[in-house]
Amino acid sequence: MTIVVTGATGNVGGKVLRRLLAAGHPVRALTRDPARAELPAGVDVVRADLGLPDTLPDALDGADAVFLMALGHNKRTHDANLVGVARKSGVERVVQLSTLGVEEVDEEHDTPLGRWHREAERALTESGLAWTILRPNGFMTQALGWAAAVREQGVVRSPVADLPEALIDPEDIAEVAVRALTEPGHEGRAYALTGPEALTTREQVAVLGAALGRELRFEQISLEDHHALLAARYGAATADGVVKALRTVLESGDDFRGRLFPDLERVLGRPGRDFRAWALAHAGHFA
Repeated sequence: MTIVVTGATGNVGGKVLRRLLAAGHPVRALTRDPARAELPAGVDVVRADLGLPDTLPDALDGADAVFLMALGHNKRTHDANLVGVARKSGVERVVQLSTLGVEEVDEEHDTPLGRWHREAERALTESGLAWTILRPNGFMTQALGWAAAVREQGVVRSPVADLPEALIDPEDIAEVAVRALTEPGHEGRAYALTGPEALTTREQVAVLGAALGRELRFEQISLEDHHALLAARYGAATADGVVKALRTVLESGDDFRGRLFPDLERVLGRPGRDFRAWALAHAGHFA
């Protein structure tokens, strides 16, 4: 059973790939630049680009399952490209990484971020392929973006101060993905994935400081400053969508991101890792 992993060098895809490899599954990594991918030995690495459908048939040849993820404003077209080729290539199942934001607002009040993911999901669910959709909340690893400022200044800057979020460890997302890729019983399901607790950014900073054994300072920045940081990393179109979604949440006062969902524990038989455990495990990044 050959499993193709897209986003194999990314935050979740890389963890999915390593878990599959450790379990002895034949794994093929799809990447735009194999020479720079630095993937583990034993992985079949194939050059392909979700934005170029003609590069996908060879990448999916002989594959039984696919872990599908794409980022930003191209997600709807990139996911649809792969799904279209997967139908013709004999792929049996696709596990798609989406976002809890799809459930945060209805279509009438959609945000760009929610719309990109909702349309990507629709391309898969209407394809006739066996599917599982993973809808995680925000990642704990977002805190790694604070590392330089924590090391150099002892400060964390964010536009969000007091919005509770049930953040999730990407390792837990990857474990759910591997179950869905390799076990029966997950077809036709969309899993809302959250961590075991809801913390505000201020509370996360306090937990991180305790894990590091030092006092950290929190500074709230504007959404405009946050947009500039995102645009430098992901491009203006993606930054526009993310910040608009965040502004909608902040202005509405909705507590959706702080709600806890049972799906992760139902699939894994255990609760997800909490932020304190994550912070202790990653303390070296901030030292």
